[in-house]
Amino acid sequence: MLPALIILGLILVLIALLMYLYRRPLPRVNGILKASGLTAPAEIIRDRWGVPHIYAQSLEDLLFVQGYVHAQDRLWQMEMSRRTGHGRLAEIFGGIAFTTDRFLRTIGLGRAAQADLARVDLETLRALEAYAQNNPLPLEFTLLGIKPEPWTPTDSLVWAKVQAWSLSANWDSKILQAGLISKVGATRAAQLHSDSPRAE
Repeated sequence: MLPALIILGLILVLIALLMYLYRRPLPRVNGILKASGLTAPAEIIRDRWGVPHIYAQSLEDLLFVQGYVHAQDRLWQMEMSRRTGHGRLAEIFGGIAFTTDRFLRTIGLGRAAQADLARVDLETLRALEAYAQNNPLPLEFTLLGIKPEPWTPTDSLVWAKVQAWSLSANWDSKILQAGLISKVGATRAAQLHSDSPRAE
């Protein structure tokens, strides 16, 4: 009888732990939340598909809430993009990510983002700062035992550079295409480079 009670107790503890890990990272979608970064009340309405619609009285408040919502829904993706852009994946994944980190640091997306931040106007800087907020950590952080650093304006810029880099997988063919066009013209380049769109 005693072993059966112990097994039942362990099963109940395991179920409670799994429910905690599953429910803890879910976004809070109901109720009122007080946030010290807002200058006026703002509203997030999620439609039946879970898509957030944000209503705010100023651009800075809108971006503050957008940062909050992005962190609710995508903080793990944001953290991985930030670490990718700065070449800091090995801090989590160890030596397996070293080559990737070295490549990304050589490219210098993080340095480019920092240089961009130094050139932005005051309005853009305020927008980036308003966006840079934290949120309760999703399950991936709990499982890996990591806590992200506070999000910064540079992180938003490097995230954009990572997204741009991921969309530029054909950069080498574009350079070849531009070189061909400059040497032989658009029509002849289109004939020589079958992947190029034909000139009108």
